[in-house]
Amino acid sequence: MSPIAINDAIREELKPTPQAPLKQKIQVEMGSKDTPTKPKVCPTVGDPFSERNSDGSYKVLNQPLGMRRKLRVVSVGAGASGINMAYKIQSHMKDVDFVTYDKNSDVGGTWLENRYPGVACDTNSHGYAFTYHLKADWTAVFSPGAEIEEYMRDVVRTYGLSKYIKLNHQVLGAQWDGETAKWHVRVREGDDPSAEFTDICDVFINASGLLNHWKMPNIPGLKSFKGPVVHTAAWPEDLDLKGKKVALIGIGSSAIQVLPQIQPLVKSCSIFIRSPTWIAPPREGELLSPEQIKRYLDHPEEHLEYCRDLESLANKRFGYITRGSEDQHNLYQAWSTSMEKGLKSRPEYYEKLHPTFGVGCRRPTPGPGFLEALTQDNVEAVFSGVDHIDENGLTTADGDRREFDVIICATGFDVSFKPRFPVIGRDQINLQEQWAQSPRAYLSMFATNFPNYFTILGPGSPSAQGSIIVSIERISDYIIKFLDRFQHEAIKTFEVDQRAVDELTEHMQEQLKLTVWTDNCSSWFKNGDPNGPVIALHPGGRLHFFSLLMDPRYEDFNYTYWNKNRYAYWGNGYTLREVEGRNDTWYLQYGDGLDLFKF
Repeated sequence: MSPIAINDAIREELKPTPQAPLKQKIQVEMGSKDTPTKPKVCPTVGDPFSERNSDGSYKVLNQPLGMRRKLRVVSVGAGASGINMAYKIQSHMKDVDFVTYDKNSDVGGTWLENRYPGVACDTNSHGYAFTYHLKADWTAVFSPGAEIEEYMRDVVRTYGLSKYIKLNHQVLGAQWDGETAKWHVRVREGDDPSAEFTDICDVFINASGLLNHWKMPNIPGLKSFKGPVVHTAAWPEDLDLKGKKVALIGIGSSAIQVLPQIQPLVKSCSIFIRSPTWIAPPREGELLSPEQIKRYLDHPEEHLEYCRDLESLANKRFGYITRGSEDQHNLYQAWSTSMEKGLKSRPEYYEKLHPTFGVGCRRPTPGPGFLEALTQDNVEAVFSGVDHIDENGLTTADGDRREFDVIICATGFDVSFKPRFPVIGRDQINLQEQWAQSPRAYLSMFATNFPNYFTILGPGSPSAQGSIIVSIERISDYIIKFLDRFQHEAIKTFEVDQRAVDELTEHMQEQLKLTVWTDNCSSWFKNGDPNGPVIALHPGGRLHFFSLLMDPRYEDFNYTYWNKNRYAYWGNGYTLREVEGRNDTWYLQYGDGLDLFKF
């Protein structure tokens, strides 16, 4: 576990008021040996509506400032986002009834589903962990998927999060009820249609992630092929490739990771490549020695510093994303040299595989062994699309027909950001339709017309840089801040303002033009359209995004309240701190206690 300490100010706040002589004197004068008389109040607010006098005039609620109303929060997904959301709510909130539903039989999300040979993380393992559960004993610099999946299970076990997770439960749809300000979420347990039910909640969170809806290529005749046709994200455990003639379609991350693993097994492999791509040279980082691991396990504060060094390195990489920068120029030259060297024996491959777009236009994937496998005698790169497939093979776009025993589709995921199920918001608007052509979100989390709704890693997140785990945790911290205000101020609904989204989108699209992400390349950042707009990414660096999350701009939202008077939550003049006997002099500190966040 990380040794990250509770903030000193919070620690002071949690201390009970000391039994100083002055306080003892006050207690004696009030005739009490314990604490001063407390107002009689309920610790939470089940019914947040303010009281009214018989003539309808306003009446102050007999409750202190700081009362919480009970919330029901429903989430979708038990991958990294859903697991982390469970931890954050358990650790930082009270009186929240939370559940997250997942269609799978175990936790882990994309790391549970993707089991193809060579599946691994594309960032240093020590950065691919939650800050509250750092791990010093990773077995590889870029950890294999199975190890990351086990890490996710360990987080659930360590913090007792399984009670919030409902496995084998598929969310079928969600409907907003404006009159009651509730989401009605339809869920099915298992495959039995009779096992459907509706979960009614105050807040709905889509934490199903980016890479969970894999897609087969739209190639005529694909279903007519007599041999196995597999997608890398649905890899059969019993797939036998030994001595087989294999077609590998695609040149994304999974294809780059799969080829070196299957090349020694197959009789032959033809990889079909429609567009050039960058193959990353060996990345920085070394596997820790057993002595280093033991040192970090015994001294977690030192391991934290090591992780911070890695984070700092990741943060500095935004420099090479800037078009025309010296960093981009130097990286372009270095990667070109690395690819040319790796394909020295097949120079014709280099000419066709080497891109003209900037490094980073597509998310780079560590490619250990890929170029070496590509030059082996039993591997052929075919720089052509597939026109159609028949019973025994396929025909390329230039008319060349080839026969195969197995077809592997490394064709990625649907990253259009449309939910996999209907999400019906205000005025019966379906988010699937609203985000069908040009998905637009506020800070990747909020969509207009959808009150009390969050998306984790929606359009405009920093998913192209560094560890996605770090981004998930920062986004969830922002959501916790929002939920805390929602709970304490008796807010009925919150919805991002349309003008805020319009102005933010205008700025983002112009800022993105300064980056190589808008170069002419086919990437999932643009949902596969080389000429399309970048919809997936925040236009700045990770530090830029994380800094914007520190102090939410609540003024960018429209609110309705349970009370006719929005200030009813002020109550009767007392604070919950006094009622609960917590430190009532938290504002007195040594020196100047003001700590403004600095960009």
